[in-house]
Amino acid sequence: MKKNKVENSSGGRGVLAAVAVVLAVAAAAAVLFAYTTLRDIWREQCVVDDVTAQVTVHDGKLVKGDVVADALGLRKGANLAEIDFAKRRADVLARYPAIRDISITRRLPNRVEISIEERKPVARMNIRGHKGDTGRVVDTDSIVFQCRRGTSLLPVIREDQSPGTAPGKRLKGRALGALRLIEACREPELQELAILEVDTSKPDFLPATLGRDYSTANIAWQGMEEEPTEASRADLMLRLSNLRDAMRCDIGAGTKVWNARDLENPNNVYADKKEIIR
Repeated sequence: MKKNKVENSSGGRGVLAAVAVVLAVAAAAAVLFAYTTLRDIWREQCVVDDVTAQVTVHDGKLVKGDVVADALGLRKGANLAEIDFAKRRADVLARYPAIRDISITRRLPNRVEISIEERKPVARMNIRGHKGDTGRVVDTDSIVFQCRRGTSLLPVIREDQSPGTAPGKRLKGRALGALRLIEACREPELQELAILEVDTSKPDFLPATLGRDYSTANIAWQGMEEEPTEASRADLMLRLSNLRDAMRCDIGAGTKVWNARDLENPNNVYADKKEIIR
């Protein structure tokens, strides 16, 4: 009698376990079905039906908004839930060097706002000995990109070998030094030097054509070809200040070439008497 009770008890527990499994599977299936249904409903709400109404792009002058929107996959029929915006953003930045940054803001469920920050050119990039304009420019981040609009009055950096630094690449070596030299002369206290052009072909110094009187200043400083530091910038600013003061003196009137390239003594700025215009 006791044996039958044990067997019945074991059988009952088995049935209960089976029922529990069935119920758990059914519950999981119901949850999955509900999730899938809700997901599909949500995804349907994320479809772009009207690009003009659903996609807002704040663009600039160099790269049009519709070009960026298309590159981000924001076209009619696209589903915002399926777009990998991080990857698309990185691809656009690599493809268009003129764009400095892109901000992407989702407006759920089916709107998106794009803000484009373009680079601002501070100098033109040309090749030594070439009269033509390559259309390349560089910004303060030392990134080269293409831009011809409104750049004719910018100072020129002349690289010594064609084709020069490619768009999307950073300036290095003496070309980077030339950029920092131009930037330093944009400071209010040094603007009178008015650099027009910097030649990067010399191994030890940078010849700069000055707009003040079209004279040449041969300039070098500590860390000229390296990424700038506080120490290298201070050394450069001291040399340029000494150059400015020397040019202000009447004794230097008519000088064609100035030298400010003594690495050991930044105060040693002098006029090359052999090059004085008579």
